[in-house]
Amino acid sequence: MAATGRRRDAPSAIESSDPPRNFTISTEERIRALSIGAPAYAERKKRIEDAADTWRRTLVDLHDALSAAGQPEATVREALRKKAATFDFTRVNVLVEKHNRYFPIEANLAMDRNGDYLLFGRPWRREQPFDAERLVREALEEVYAREE
Repeated sequence: MAATGRRRDAPSAIESSDPPRNFTISTEERIRALSIGAPAYAERKKRIEDAADTWRRTLVDLHDALSAAGQPEATVREALRKKAATFDFTRVNVLVEKHNRYFPIEANLAMDRNGDYLLFGRPWRREQPFDAERLVREALEEVYAREE
């Protein structure tokens, strides 16, 4: 036996497949969680974030290519605006609208005294719809943050 009085080959609670916690989950609840998958709001938010990430990455890559080719900053910004204007925001903005409408209810958000929703104790902010201007701004913020 080890100095702690515990057998060496016995797994600790940390190494266990059933670690200690301050709540219990019944077998029925575990099966239900496995069978229903991720909550709708999480899947919806992931789809929004994935689309925005793809658009931003496209704009950042364009910025990098044009900058490496020695294009002036004004030309690069105009190219970013033109490229962003080609993106179809319709589907993602429908998801944003649904997210704003249903997320507080699906996530069972708390409310403050004024009736405003709280997320982790802070005011919840609605997701803003996407447009070309927003994506260009976010792509440039990413580029400038990288340069710092």
